[in-house]
Amino acid sequence: MKKTFKYIALTLLLAGFVSCDKFFDDMEGDLTKVTGESLVSSEAGLLSLLANLYAGMPMGAFSQGDMNQLYGNGSHSTPTYGSSTNGFWNYTQVRSVNKFLETLDSAKEKGVIDEVTYNSLRGEGLFIRAYYYFAMVRVYGGVPIVDHSLDEEFGVNDNKGLYIPRSTEKETWDWVIDQFQQAADLLPPSQTQEMRVNKYSALGMKARAALWAASESNYWDRAPINSGYKAVEKGLTLMKKEYAPAYYQLAIDAAAAVINSGAYSLYKSTPSSIDDAINNLTELFQNYKPEEGLLGRSYDTGNKSDGGNGVHGWGPSQCVEGYFNAGAGVYSLTLNLADEYDYYASATDRSHKNGKIQTLATAPADEDAYFNDVEAEMTDAMVANYKKYDRITEPFELKDARFQAWVVYPGATLHGKTINIQGGYVGTDGKVNIYPDNNNAISFWGTDLYPYGGEGENNSAFYKLKTDLNTNTRSFYSFMPRKYLDQNSLNKNTQTPWYDLRYAEVLLIYAEAVAESGKGDATLAAKCLNDVRHRAGFTDDVTLSIDNVIHEWKVEFALENKWSDVLYRRRAFYDKDKTATIEEGTIGHKLTLIPLLDLSGVYSIKYIFLRALPYSATPNFQNYNGTLGFKNESYYGSIPNYDKNHIEKNNE
Repeated sequence: MKKTFKYIALTLLLAGFVSCDKFFDDMEGDLTKVTGESLVSSEAGLLSLLANLYAGMPMGAFSQGDMNQLYGNGSHSTPTYGSSTNGFWNYTQVRSVNKFLETLDSAKEKGVIDEVTYNSLRGEGLFIRAYYYFAMVRVYGGVPIVDHSLDEEFGVNDNKGLYIPRSTEKETWDWVIDQFQQAADLLPPSQTQEMRVNKYSALGMKARAALWAASESNYWDRAPINSGYKAVEKGLTLMKKEYAPAYYQLAIDAAAAVINSGAYSLYKSTPSSIDDAINNLTELFQNYKPEEGLLGRSYDTGNKSDGGNGVHGWGPSQCVEGYFNAGAGVYSLTLNLADEYDYYASATDRSHKNGKIQTLATAPADEDAYFNDVEAEMTDAMVANYKKYDRITEPFELKDARFQAWVVYPGATLHGKTINIQGGYVGTDGKVNIYPDNNNAISFWGTDLYPYGGEGENNSAFYKLKTDLNTNTRSFYSFMPRKYLDQNSLNKNTQTPWYDLRYAEVLLIYAEAVAESGKGDATLAAKCLNDVRHRAGFTDDVTLSIDNVIHEWKVEFALENKWSDVLYRRRAFYDKDKTATIEEGTIGHKLTLIPLLDLSGVYSIKYIFLRALPYSATPNFQNYNGTLGFKNESYYGSIPNYDKNHIEKNNE
């Protein structure tokens, strides 16, 4: 590799060093300090080192990445918006995997491992290193490609050999894709441990990386970076539309290899009913399903009293410990996401129909309208305009099984408790009371009803009741995550697994690449798209189109951080300055649904639902007047320590 003035030193994570010993002392991970002789002494030692490399893979598990898009938000926070795609900049870890690969060569030479074991371990090492670089290029553009440990360069010629230039963005993408293929060529088709990568894990990741490169090439002009920036001029942060067809073909071929292998399948792909689909989709995220999981991470320690994956606080306040502190209900989902989930035509007809929740009485209703400040704008006279529901759960009862399995909605049951999500009431006198200051009982024909849905301090998961001591556990939104929660019991150490790559993604990669490029097998692509839908209980087919594929990315992968990635690679984050409709639509606001108990019928209990900005997005809340949006420059992260590394920085 030619060395120019664009260099990176592997000292970038170090404060400095004065000797070779000091250099190694500063490296992260105790295993990297083990002598070479010790590392090659046994296969067990090699596996210990490999386990350390797996632990460093930047999967971003349970990182709440999708919270920052229009489909999620912090429950108690003002609406925020931005990229949350995980980057990676850790050349210490890169050195560790390079040392591992070199150690394998030594171990093979000394007869510690045989050829089969060597190939498998080397394939895993190449996979992990490719994953590291995939996480770098997707955020930073072209990066320095360091494919050996560089130990021999220390202290020689002023350490100049430690400096490696940034490759162009295209060169980096090409290298990553090739490395996944090299890993696939070495890895076995299956492993004895279910979460160790195999041939198809590598091909699946190759397909993911190739689709990312294809999408970014195809849509780079949606959010072009200033052509005068040095990094753009030198191709470090630049992809071109002409690159896209070849990358789409690579994605198609890699995904097809996984599909045609028959090694993986959707977990319980043909449910017999809506309830069956709900149960299957719930179980999918309670325990790792190796038939669907190509890559993942376990959090099951075997002891429910310790450990955990950090999602306990995602649950509603009524179902988690620590109700009197801020440790509950920290993550909410928006009405924007709920509207994306289609309805079944009926309980017996499982064909799909539009999922936008009907709130107004007149159909077709103008369901695009919403209140900016519902307390000030909703009047008593407007109540007559709203559809009256018999049950608070009624608008959600025929929703896509994925919504019912993975989302806590108003009136849902969790841990044997009804989750009250209600924001006020319409009295028998017809007067509207939204976000009332108290939760005093309302006597209605001998029954006590409550503005926030339930009696006492555990009355509701919704809204920060002004006089409530437990405001830090409330949500400004009407939907919360359920996907990863322990479904059966209160458990602060929830240990559900993380799927980084599952078969459903491989199917959608194939479908999207074919829909975008016109290459591949359109019949197979349509089947891939509809197989994902059918597992959710739908019995009809939709046509292969990019809109239908994007819709499935939204609803199939909610809370898996995939939607952030889709927006990032397709350059499709919401931007108020753009007039074209893109993946997140044109609203640019995070909406909530406010259920109101409606007693205005005098003799019957009904419910109405209001579309609105959350309380945290009104002038009543900390004088909020923010506008959501995303700028082109944000698609590339700032290069860490570029001055010490002597390399080009981004966006200048």
